[in-house]
Amino acid sequence: MHDDDHALRDELRAADPARALPPASPTWIDHRMEQIMTDQSVTTPAVTPEEPRRAFRRWMPVAGVAAGLAIAAAIVAPLVLGGPKPTVESLQPSMGGGLASGSCLVLEPATVAAQDQAFAATVLQIQGNTVVLEVTERFVGEVADRVEVAQVDETASDFSGVPFQVGQSYLVGAINGTITGCGVTGADSAELRAVYDAAFPG
Repeated sequence: MHDDDHALRDELRAADPARALPPASPTWIDHRMEQIMTDQSVTTPAVTPEEPRRAFRRWMPVAGVAAGLAIAAAIVAPLVLGGPKPTVESLQPSMGGGLASGSCLVLEPATVAAQDQAFAATVLQIQGNTVVLEVTERFVGEVADRVEVAQVDETASDFSGVPFQVGQSYLVGAINGTITGCGVTGADSAELRAVYDAAFPG
């Protein structure tokens, strides 16, 4: 062994902090090894609450997409299928024959009650000379969902008819497919409504 090796060993021994301690007993080392080998305690890593939540979050987007598709289908299906179309019938306008306003008798509930058809409706649109009424209430008779009738000439001197206006509500009576004038058909006012209520109580 070279002198350099001896010098290095001497330096290492001098730097060893345990150089002053007595050597460990072989019996103590065997006893300590036996303790370590027979130790049955196992440290189980704690399950954090994050893990189940992560699993929960995995299926949440899938459920949200499924719900969204179901709602979209419920909205789109009626649009694609179109749904039931409203029934439509045509009535003839009032044929007053040039009556003057004073020629119409005072309106009585019995006159309204004698109608074949009586209903409340709102003017949906006017196409050319044709008025389209959306029926909102039926008092008597079979009445379609929509009723078409020719518009009354506002410039004529026939006071038996009523000119219709888009968006306005009316009470309408008809006999034999012809709208009745002389006050039976008119704007849905409190006065005319009272006559209709008296003609069709309950």
